[in-house]
Amino acid sequence: MPRIDTPEVKALSDEQKQQYDRFPANLTLALLRTTGFASGYLSLGASFPRGAISDKDRELAILRVGALSQSPYERMQHLPLARRAGWSDAEIERIEAGRGPDAGSQLILQFVDECVKNVKVSPQTFSAVSAFYTETQMAELTLLVGHYMMTARFLETLGVPLDEEATPWTNM
Repeated sequence: MPRIDTPEVKALSDEQKQQYDRFPANLTLALLRTTGFASGYLSLGASFPRGAISDKDRELAILRVGALSQSPYERMQHLPLARRAGWSDAEIERIEAGRGPDAGSQLILQFVDECVKNVKVSPQTFSAVSAFYTETQMAELTLLVGHYMMTARFLETLGVPLDEEATPWTNM
């Protein structure tokens, strides 16, 4: 149940419409209730696919954050991306339950779990993931987890309704 009213698309200003056209989703409509945060938020989200983390690992982390945050919106938006990255439905189910299909994925899930639940990842987990991730990837993974934690809290606290289908990223 929505907890705030979002603007109607036909009532958007030209500037708001520009942001909505980048990512035409209920999330964007809710972001447009802020005093100008939509552009920066969308730009940060759009930067992750251009980062140093593989599509597969990125979607693994996002799906786990969504599961830990009990965010069906994040799940709905990222299932097609996870499948496109190469995850099967059976693997996605395991990921959401915190069980990685291989040792590297399990360590990334452990990193995500600790970051979400404890804020700071343990030295052991950080070291284990650092054995196969560069410092750039470690920084980006941490930022990715934080971004999707923020997104889940925004969506769930405000009761942003699910979109009819996942939103394409073609304009991002």
